[in-house]
Amino acid sequence: MDTQVDSSTSYDGVMRAIHWTTLALVAGAFAAVWIADPALVGPYVRPVIQVHRSLGLTVAALTIFRLAWRWRARIPPLPGDLPMVQKIAARAAEGVLYVLLVAQPVIGLLYTNAYGLRVNLYFLGELPALIGRDRPLAAQLGNVHFFLGYSLLVLIGLHSAAALFHHFIRRDDVLNAMLPARLRGIGRSIFALRRSRRQT
Repeated sequence: MDTQVDSSTSYDGVMRAIHWTTLALVAGAFAAVWIADPALVGPYVRPVIQVHRSLGLTVAALTIFRLAWRWRARIPPLPGDLPMVQKIAARAAEGVLYVLLVAQPVIGLLYTNAYGLRVNLYFLGELPALIGRDRPLAAQLGNVHFFLGYSLLVLIGLHSAAALFHHFIRRDDVLNAMLPARLRGIGRSIFALRRSRRQT
């Protein structure tokens, strides 16, 4: 844990580690499904899809652990001068993000099972099927999985944009709260330096 960060304005080391690990896993899951094309990976399409599924389920498990840890962890408050509407929107978006991070992989698992397949978790072994083969249901779950996937992407984009807005425009500690001590304010300093050079 990074003891140099003030616990009153920062998430603890576990929350920060889970946050950035989740981001890496989500990026990996999207990358895997996007390259799962015979023109790109040839005969390795199925293994790449299994990687996608494995990463997704890891995200779901990590998010459940994150929620349990969050229950006992101290959550830094949002800036006091932030309008109440923005505070409510921020917490609501955060809640929806958590729901999607769990629901999306679970629906993907059900979609895989309904299609008549099983998830081979990191090629260590197949997980038991939660439901039987049902192609009409698989088609419906596939559509939901597709929709939620891009909804998740949009929400992550908005979440990232909001964090950058707080960091560079409002210049508060919302983004810093999720960064280790050595990185807090670094991007803001570089941005300010470039801005001052342009003005001179």
